[in-house]
Amino acid sequence: MGKRWTGGIAPLLALMVQITWAVVCVVVPGLSGAVAQEAGKTAETSAEKPEVLFAIGEWPPMITENADGYGIHTKRVTEVFEALGYRVRYVFVPWRRAYEQTIAGEYAGTFSWIWTEERAAEAFYPRYPIANAHQKGFYRKDRFPAGLDIDEIADLGPLGLRPVGVASYWYEVEFRRQGIPVDIVTTSEAAWRFLDAGRADIYIEEEEVGLLDMARVLGEDALTRYEMTDPVQSDKMFILFSRKNPQGAVLRDAFDGFLDTPEGRAMCRGWGVCEQTASATPGPKMAVNGPGSGQESVQGNPVGADQVGADQVGGF
Repeated sequence: MGKRWTGGIAPLLALMVQITWAVVCVVVPGLSGAVAQEAGKTAETSAEKPEVLFAIGEWPPMITENADGYGIHTKRVTEVFEALGYRVRYVFVPWRRAYEQTIAGEYAGTFSWIWTEERAAEAFYPRYPIANAHQKGFYRKDRFPAGLDIDEIADLGPLGLRPVGVASYWYEVEFRRQGIPVDIVTTSEAAWRFLDAGRADIYIEEEEVGLLDMARVLGEDALTRYEMTDPVQSDKMFILFSRKNPQGAVLRDAFDGFLDTPEGRAMCRGWGVCEQTASATPGPKMAVNGPGSGQESVQGNPVGADQVGADQVGGF
């Protein structure tokens, strides 16, 4: 009995639904089209955004796995690429690996790095930086009670100072160039402990990062035991985009193009670096993405995720 009723009612119900829908569409013109459009929007929204993959390391408070948004610099990068329609993902690795694997094409980019000629030959620099950095020398007061009169790396040699540094940081090349012996360790924590043990005389680090890191590694009381020199170098800091990753050049152009727009200009003004570009930084080869670089910059025409081909999506 039940089976028969189900079989008899089903066609009737289907007919009633068709009649009701036809009446609704007549009474409310355009309703079926609106429903179709809404379904299209839902499908479009649910489509997965293309992914961009960055390799980064610990450098609190600028870049850190243990902070909201992964730190100050990381939030800026996320802000730009999400505005361009990308889904941004970060992989935390040691700094040397972040750089080398980006150069090899395993990742689309890495940050934050200052400009060096060696890096410019291996990676794409954008025209716009994401931050300014003021590098200072940190030293123990009890070792140098009269202070250290230093305002550039070259001053360390004549004073006989032995620095400690972290692998892959900008000063490695500079120490070699100046002929200054240096002890290189793998992490900033190791560098602070090396310095605190009296095995090195000075450690160069970005001012804000250095103060936070010192307190974290050595304790709050270290802030009273240490002093800083004047800035030995002030630099702009950039995202490095891989020359070997299919996304590298596309993302660099998208980044620069977006910061050329009114929305992008408003964003970078909040960072305090909006008027600073790579071509304005010191050095004879700073026209990284401008005249003489072989690359043309298209003003106000950012390359968004919707303009990237399928073969350009994916960082590995």
